[in-house]
Amino acid sequence: MRAPEPTHTEAQQRLLAEIDEAGLHVVHHEGSADLPAYVTTVGLWENFGQPEVVVFGLPAEVGEELLQAIADQNDEGVTFLPGSRHQGLLEGYPVRFLVLGAAARERLCAVARWAYGGEEFPAVQLVWPDPQGRWPWDPATREGYRKGQPVFGEREVEGG
Repeated sequence: MRAPEPTHTEAQQRLLAEIDEAGLHVVHHEGSADLPAYVTTVGLWENFGQPEVVVFGLPAEVGEELLQAIADQNDEGVTFLPGSRHQGLLEGYPVRFLVLGAAARERLCAVARWAYGGEEFPAVQLVWPDPQGRWPWDPATREGYRKGQPVFGEREVEGG
């Protein structure tokens, strides 16, 4: 993780200070024509050994609360690894953590890339099913749901 320097902007210095004090910073990314809004973490890898997390499809404040809950779980020794599936993070829904390859990290984790100063870090995408239990890649899932939660993470081919 970068050390604060006098040449950093005030925002960059605040970001690094927050990571140092709280263990992470949550970045809110506004949506665009080709990408819906999403939130990402910066600092989980540095402070908890947890891959950085990207999540789409939630209101910004809900996404931030979810990422803060992951940090709280990390603080208690729980790590959410690529390929894993968990209950209890989102009430009533299981979640999966899909590994983000280099191209997806490059596109989605720009602030983390800057904060790590060129050091490698892993990242995962958190995904959850629709109310009928269908994951975003399921062909039966509604198109609006798939567009709101695009899948950049790599998943193992399985029955669901």
